Amino acid sequence: MKWIIFIYKVPPQPTKYRAYLWRELKKFGSIYLQDGVCLLPDSDDVHLFVGALGEKVREFGGQESTFLSNTFSTDKDQEMIDQFNSARTEEYNELIPGIKRLQGYFEEEEAWEFDDEQIQRVREEFQKTIRQFQIIEARDYFEAEAGRKVRLLLDQCRKQLLRF
Repeated sequence: MKWIIFIYKVPPQPTKYRAYLWRELKKFGSIYLQDGVCLLPDSDDVHLFVGALGEKVREFGGQESTFLSNTFSTDKDQEMIDQFNSARTEEYNELIPGIKRLQGYFEEEEAWEFDDEQIQRVREEFQKTIRQFQIIEARDYFEAEAGRKVRLLLDQCRKQLLRF
């Protein structure tokens, strides 16, 4: 398997530069091997992202290097994949309480007991959860099992919502 290693160093001040880079790398689903050293699976989208982020690092007065690498063993590949899946699993699991809350609405009341405002609120909450799921799913490079579980829960909610 091929991996992209992105190494960066920016000046310590202002701290907003490091925060910006951290947020962008997190948004794209990278894992940190150590400070300023990130790993992503090789793909065209990742190449474009890392190229643009490298330009930002230079704009911030920093330095960056990007490498394409193979691991030495399939065991190491699996270790890296497990780290990515673990990170995505945490994110997916954060959605579950909200999904359970939505399911609770359906269990507490029958469809005919909801007024229009309540139905709208439930639909908005469901749509917000779907958007959050899609954001996580976009960076779920290795299809973590938790993603499939959350998708099933969301499908159940969607079916329940259709009753309204």
